[in-house]
Amino acid sequence: MAFFLKTWLRRHKLKKFSSTGKTGFVPLKEIRSVLLVLDGADPECRRYESMANEFFGKRGCRVSPVFIDLRRRRKDTPVYVEGENVISARLVNWFGLPVLKKTGRLFMNETDLLINLRESADFTGDFISKSSRAGFKIGICDYPGNAFDLVITHRQEPEASDSAEEHAGRHTAEIMDTIFNFLKQIVR
Repeated sequence: MAFFLKTWLRRHKLKKFSSTGKTGFVPLKEIRSVLLVLDGADPECRRYESMANEFFGKRGCRVSPVFIDLRRRRKDTPVYVEGENVISARLVNWFGLPVLKKTGRLFMNETDLLINLRESADFTGDFISKSSRAGFKIGICDYPGNAFDLVITHRQEPEASDSAEEHAGRHTAEIMDTIFNFLKQIVR
């Protein structure tokens, strides 16, 4: 019964809050604001934020990072990000919906580009991606219902010398470089 209720509530909230605006490829020269959704549980998340700030900052774009960290915190849980732009487990209700009074300002505004670099296909990331009013949406993990205009994936095989963390960090950085190169190629 609880699973059915959770599924129904999720579908209902997605239908109610999903952005109805037209999305599609937007040339880099027309992008002025970027919503960057990152995994706050990733030790490299600040590095990816810096990469985006460097790339888009050179072009006069404002980057608004949102970190999602849904881990239940204990004393020994490492904390990689803190602040008002973090959506933590405390700011998400029992079926994964962010508490909009506290977090809606982070992702419900008009932006030109959304880049979601979270690898997990959870409801919170799905909701943020679908309810964002971005004109162009890029992700690395496809959600049901085509949340993104472009999905860029990575190769699954780590190199022999890679640890799991090194592989994850390298492929996210590679994906960011791929996204940046792709954005440079779009012309209208």
